[in-house]
Amino acid sequence: MDDMEAARALKAMQAARGALADRAKWSLARHAAFGLVIGGLIAGYALPAPWPIVVAAICLVATAMIVWRDRQRDGFFINGYRRGRTRWVTFALLAAALGALTGAIVLKMQYGLDWAPLAIGAIVAALATIGSIGWERLYRQELNGTRDEC
Repeated sequence: MDDMEAARALKAMQAARGALADRAKWSLARHAAFGLVIGGLIAGYALPAPWPIVVAAICLVATAMIVWRDRQRDGFFINGYRRGRTRWVTFALLAAALGALTGAIVLKMQYGLDWAPLAIGAIVAALATIGSIGWERLYRQELNGTRDEC
């Protein structure tokens, strides 16, 4: 392989990554759906048993629908646990959601604040939506080989 051929191959790879970055742009509704799933998992604990389990099952179905929709619309689904800088966003969202869930359950069980999971779930839904938008931007930056705003 000569230098010209290697340069063409590199340019073709960069063009393909750029095209993928252009396709990897999701709507606010898609980000909000992710946020609602995460927030819904927490908010469901405001309900009496067995409803939190029902809400969790609904959230699992909603997750499957998001994956299906991404594959139908884009032809692919990107796993949030992929290697790279995006993994840190995923772990931060996971840690925040688990902390919020723990707090919501403690506030409900120990302090009798039955509404706490609902309120905390709503806050987490908004934060997860924002986190999803940030995750997408970071992913697109990685594909484009930049660190600037997309």
